[in-house]
Amino acid sequence: MKTKNVLIQQEKRIRDWRLIVIALLAVIVYMVWDKSNAIEDITIHIPPRLERGAVLKVGEVPAPNIYSFSYYLFQMINTWEKDGSKEAPVLLENYSCYLTDDFYSYLTSLHGTRTAKGETRDRARTVREANQKGFDNSKVYQVSEHKWVVKLDMLTREFVNGTEIKNVAVRYPVIVVADDTSPDCNPFGLKFAGYDSSPVRILTK
Repeated sequence: MKTKNVLIQQEKRIRDWRLIVIALLAVIVYMVWDKSNAIEDITIHIPPRLERGAVLKVGEVPAPNIYSFSYYLFQMINTWEKDGSKEAPVLLENYSCYLTDDFYSYLTSLHGTRTAKGETRDRARTVREANQKGFDNSKVYQVSEHKWVVKLDMLTREFVNGTEIKNVAVRYPVIVVADDTSPDCNPFGLKFAGYDSSPVRILTK
């Protein structure tokens, strides 16, 4: 009887250890799965001036960074070296990852209309900040956590065979949205989504 009780206790211990091993294996499998699904890359937008330090949340984009992104993207997609009729579609395609689908379609259609009117053929174009004052807080308005309106005051000059035919300053209220759906081609996680209102001509000082 005593021997039987000992055997029963040993079998019970074996079952207990088996349950412990199974539980540990389950925990290990979960940890491996959880690690494989963890975010490997985190984007942190560092503000350009850090004299006073900075406390940032993951994904938070400081206003100066929003402005710089908007200014350089606008400049890149609107600068033509020799012939806007040919270069503009290529530029829009090259920077399509930085445009929402709707805004890309709008700009493509707008270019087609202007080309049909003869407003892009054989034209070179330069684009720069109108007053060259850079960022200030009034130029970036945060609509929500993932949406901003950026006031871009841009001076556009166009040339045909070296002769200037256009010199105009315009304020573009560009909508910028946070969008990380294309990290491979858009590491900034920001896109142009349209205009908050119609662009208007401005006077330069």
